[in-house]
Amino acid sequence: MRPQLLAEPVFFQHCARWERWRWALLPVSVEAAHRVVFDTATGASLCTCPFRPRPCVHAQAFALVVQAADLQVFEEQSEPPEWLTGVGPAVAPRKVRGASPDDERSVRIQRGLEDLEAWLADTLQRGVAVCAAEDPQFYLTASARLADASMRGLSRRIRTAGEAFARQLDHPEPFVAALADAALAIQAWKRRDRLSEAQRNDLEAFLGFTPKKEAVRAQRERLSDIWAVVGASEETLEASLRERRTWLLGAKSGRFALLQDYAFGAEDFPPAFLPGVLVQGTVAYYPSAWPLRALPIETLETIPERKVKKLPGWRTFSEMTHTFARALARHPWLPALPAALIEVRPLRSTTGFALADGEGFCVLLGGSEQECWVLLALSEGRPIAVFGEWDGERLRALSAICEERLVSLGRGDL
Repeated sequence: MRPQLLAEPVFFQHCARWERWRWALLPVSVEAAHRVVFDTATGASLCTCPFRPRPCVHAQAFALVVQAADLQVFEEQSEPPEWLTGVGPAVAPRKVRGASPDDERSVRIQRGLEDLEAWLADTLQRGVAVCAAEDPQFYLTASARLADASMRGLSRRIRTAGEAFARQLDHPEPFVAALADAALAIQAWKRRDRLSEAQRNDLEAFLGFTPKKEAVRAQRERLSDIWAVVGASEETLEASLRERRTWLLGAKSGRFALLQDYAFGAEDFPPAFLPGVLVQGTVAYYPSAWPLRALPIETLETIPERKVKKLPGWRTFSEMTHTFARALARHPWLPALPAALIEVRPLRSTTGFALADGEGFCVLLGGSEQECWVLLALSEGRPIAVFGEWDGERLRALSAICEERLVSLGRGDL
């Protein structure tokens, strides 16, 4: 049974509330009823029925009722019932004296990942194809619970991968990959005491927690250099959230730095550098086992009358893929590797667009068809230098060097 079919107030009796908890009875016979409880602060829910996995369909349905119903539906109580303190540590009310915000966050993450682990086990046991056939939006339950537990990064990953799977049921690989990353995060959280500080930071960033900008600028790794702006792109993450990614390449250090900006609703992005310009200044890297994301310490100054005319980079795809393998060994949730390639030739075949290196190997191109056509036209069939993001399957080309001039292919120049 799907939770949505049971998510009606008429099925629940004696609905009550105390502080952040909501509870009710779910009659199953004339004499028996299951007790269900929901914690509005953490999104955790539990039912006293014997069914597995947890949370069961009763608890999921009650969570949907609580989220949709008015507060007046639940009669306010002066204290919780005795049975509520024994239903389990995930939702039982208790006071923690002196608990810090970090402790409270850890509790939310723990409960959210426990729910996710149960959902994953049920989904994989039944099969994603069966789940999608019964409910095309089956993934929303897990996504909502993660969002309630403040893990918005992982919540968005599950939701967007699920939406893509719902549109293309014959192409489940991205969704299964998202589930695999989630399963790895669950195991990493259980063993977080054995992780390095950098690995814990990568895990928290994947879940959706990032350090404050002031802390990054004040305490983290800094690097001063002359930076080439080698690529930029914009992407809509969800209906009201957009992301802009700007890639810098240090002329002296040879290191990449990723500047990320976000725009909510109708607001615009802050001003940015156009691909092809040179800037000078210091950036601070976010803590990571494979540092890429960075913040300017102060405003980066444009170097006038100087432009990017060439790119250093790899000549073969084997160099790129071996580097990506090393990066994933340190940072298993790294979404993409910045890749500067030289002497590669764009081509088009019956299977789509690709790049070929001097050894005769090819990698598929991602991005829009328009971007691929522009890249093909720039090359005129000759080897060129290309910069892009390699995700392990496809390379999204963001820029290319043509006649000693960097041409942007992404949306960063718009």
